[in-house]
Amino acid sequence: MLKPKKSVENMSGYPVPMYGIDWEIKIDSNENNYGASPKVIKALKNCEFSNISFYPFYGELSEKIAKYQGFNIENIKVTNGADESIAAIIQTYLEEGESLLTLDVSFYMPIVYTQIQGGNVIKVPFEEKWCFPINAFLKELENPNIKVVYIATPNNPTGNIIQQQDIIKICDTAKDKAIIIDETYANYSDITYKELVNKYDNVFVVKSFSKDFALAGLRLGYIISTKDNIDNLKKVVSPFSVNAFAMKAGIAALDDVDYFINVKNEIIESKKELKNFLETLGGIVYESYANFLLVDFKQKAEFIYRKLIDKNISVKLFKKGSLLENHIRITIPTKKGIESIKEALTIKPSLVFDMDGVLINAISYRQTIMKTYEKFSGKETTQEEIQSVKNQGGMNNDWDLTQFLLKKDGINISYTEIVNSFQEIYWNDGKGLINIETPLFDSNLFEELSKNYNLSVFTGRLRKEAEFALKKNNVEKFFYPIITTDDIPEGKGKPDSYGLNLIKDLTISKEYFYFGDTIDDMTCAKNAGYFPIGTLPPQDKSDDLRQRLINSGAKKVINSVNEIKTLMEQKYETV
Repeated sequence: MLKPKKSVENMSGYPVPMYGIDWEIKIDSNENNYGASPKVIKALKNCEFSNISFYPFYGELSEKIAKYQGFNIENIKVTNGADESIAAIIQTYLEEGESLLTLDVSFYMPIVYTQIQGGNVIKVPFEEKWCFPINAFLKELENPNIKVVYIATPNNPTGNIIQQQDIIKICDTAKDKAIIIDETYANYSDITYKELVNKYDNVFVVKSFSKDFALAGLRLGYIISTKDNIDNLKKVVSPFSVNAFAMKAGIAALDDVDYFINVKNEIIESKKELKNFLETLGGIVYESYANFLLVDFKQKAEFIYRKLIDKNISVKLFKKGSLLENHIRITIPTKKGIESIKEALTIKPSLVFDMDGVLINAISYRQTIMKTYEKFSGKETTQEEIQSVKNQGGMNNDWDLTQFLLKKDGINISYTEIVNSFQEIYWNDGKGLINIETPLFDSNLFEELSKNYNLSVFTGRLRKEAEFALKKNNVEKFFYPIITTDDIPEGKGKPDSYGLNLIKDLTISKEYFYFGDTIDDMTCAKNAGYFPIGTLPPQDKSDDLRQRLINSGAKKVINSVNEIKTLMEQKYETV
């Protein structure tokens, strides 16, 4: 097997999807949702065969950029997106074993390009969100092995800018290092440090047509630097890396800068509106000088993300374990897009369900209790006896219930043995009695309920067992969060309200309802401040159990979850 060079073999690339999704609103990658100028579209429609058949000439585009930025054409190098600009600078000035200095939360691709070169990456952490750590940055610049410095202003994904005095300190300190100032989002901030190119011969200002002029799909960027630097970069960049269509689009975009100015003004207004709305949901919205907002939703981030995805709205949720955990980056959409976001995040009541006896016929568990009991006792027990014990309360865990039945008959078996035997019968790597379970709900129930309610699960099952049952019945997608016994500390199972309180911590809702079939369920719901609703299990539809549930706090008792729509339409009248 042919292997790449070590620097490539040992690195991780930047993952990109192979196929697009027809999102209603795509606001996860900071593209311009307003689209390109009509002049750009017209220019592309008027392209001739020669634009395809022959290599492009970059003089006109370079002149337009130079005039727009106030430089000479010799100070401009067009590239295939800002990515190629950054890659070319690193390729030109970084030797194998040398280092690039950047922030620990910033654009990722400079790291990739450095690793390809066999270079090292030094990341400076933020000391305060998201204030540029100038003193720590300057301290790192004392390292003679650093040959390239990468800073972005505004920074992605944090949205903050670097103050001019800090940029100048970096330039004064790092005169022997290539300094990349990435201004991909600078047109939204009206703050640029391009004039530093005239003062420092080691500064490279990188710009793009993607985020502002809405040409992300055509890949067009450029570098502003000294003539000598540009000449050196031309040795590295492929001679015809920018295609003719991107070139034509860039020229047309610069012929209609007023169009972008109008778009920018709309984005600024939309950003204020979106910020105010997200703050009403409890999000910490950081000040942004770009066309996006970074929001810390704490524990509720996954909930917010899922609500948006459910409505076909794509945003960026950062990975767990990272410095940005629980943060969502949202590109500023159009006014219509903001209304769609508001609708998707409308605060709704939450319906939370126990599983066994409520969503799933628990005959599998009952049979497992009976078989486990028989294995250790040599005798049989009955469904009625099991239900009788459950009705007393305090026996929500079937392992505990099995041990109780055995001890009641004077049979002392270690808890571990009981659990292992129980799981071998019930689960058995997905091949056990779990497969005889049947749903207690109509096929379209949760699709209908999800339109007006948040849906969650709190069950005493193990996670793998809960997810198995929900997936088998094609309803897992409707529930978040799914809280199982894996999420509950020892001693905090039902009737303790820990699990239901956890759901409150992870969601945003007007009010919470819990549907359960046991006394423990009702006690748990009442203690958590939920509206307890008893649901009679298939094994016991008796008036006795109905009354026991009411005595334990149930405000309503229903025969089946399929009665929920009617129940909720009755304004949840109490018994």
